[in-house]
Amino acid sequence: MRLKTLLLGGSLLFSAMAWAQNGNDKVLKGKIEMKTLMQDESTAWFYKGVNNYQPNDRMLNYLKANRSNFNLVVVMGTWDETSRKVVPELYKVMITAGSPDEQVLLFGADEKMQTDSPTDYKVKKVPTVIVFREGKEVGRIVGEPKESIEGDLSRIILNTSKKENGGTD
Repeated sequence: MRLKTLLLGGSLLFSAMAWAQNGNDKVLKGKIEMKTLMQDESTAWFYKGVNNYQPNDRMLNYLKANRSNFNLVVVMGTWDETSRKVVPELYKVMITAGSPDEQVLLFGADEKMQTDSPTDYKVKKVPTVIVFREGKEVGRIVGEPKESIEGDLSRIILNTSKKENGGTD
């Protein structure tokens, strides 16, 4: 009886582990490199999302012109549908704007919002895109963007520039 229970429990545990790691259910935690998302078969949604997204040209041109003025920290959940939509769109925008990889620091979070990041970014929901200018946080996009990822980023950067220039730009 005990052996039967042990075998049944072991096979259930193995099945649950296989299900959790199958396909799109892999949870990446900690710092994530873009190449990991591009190459890992469990994150095929990333490659597809980057290739399918068409950013707004006007917003993209604004970001290109201002790309040296900001850095991003992104906290996402590879298990989260909104993250799976927004993060590939963000990378498409940043790649198309000619931004270097080091301009975006990406962290994976588990369902408890734990990232293993050395900095606590006080994230309560994924995805969260934190915009920094000269080392200071100047804005956040939490969850689904209001307009589009490039539109929301442009608005944050424009508003920051206006504040720094005394309300005129």
